[in-house]
Amino acid sequence: MLTMLNGLFWAFLRRWFGGFNPFKEGSHIYKVFDSRGLQTFVMVMTLFLTLFDRTNAWLALCLSVWIQLQFWSRAVGEILDCGRNQIQTAESYDRWFRVPLDLVYDKLGKAKYTGYYDWWYGWLRYGLPMIVPAAALGDWSFILIGLAGSPIYYGSWWLFDHFPGLYKLPAWCGEPKNLAEIVYGFVFGVFLAW
Repeated sequence: MLTMLNGLFWAFLRRWFGGFNPFKEGSHIYKVFDSRGLQTFVMVMTLFLTLFDRTNAWLALCLSVWIQLQFWSRAVGEILDCGRNQIQTAESYDRWFRVPLDLVYDKLGKAKYTGYYDWWYGWLRYGLPMIVPAAALGDWSFILIGLAGSPIYYGSWWLFDHFPGLYKLPAWCGEPKNLAEIVYGFVFGVFLAW
């Protein structure tokens, strides 16, 4: 039961970090709740309290900051369309792991920055940062969390493509990206508590 509750809590945190604000725009509390600093602080402290149970305080704090800054906070805008945009360039994918991925695509003679390029980019973008906590804690479920990114984002697009009525849901979950954030947060929370 606690595992599921942790999943639901992280689903909320991830969606909140992705732009969801339950308060009315223009209200004083909206500005506070919309603060990226507050969101980051809450996520780091939540991670810290969870990881502190597994290791010492300094390592828990370092891993919490690492996961927040390298896993959650890294920009992902270009991959969120899951290969649908045909006019993206190398500048759209401004992380270092684009370079080895481009080399592989060049060797294979495949078109870059479209189609399944986003799948592999997503695996690298979410998977590589999770090597650090996996190695530090000896818990390889962090690798599984990282590798879940592409299937979750592509799966959300698939659902909305095949069930267009999902677009009628409230905006906080009625877009593929928003649903993916909720699902990914849930997966993260479940594996973290597991």
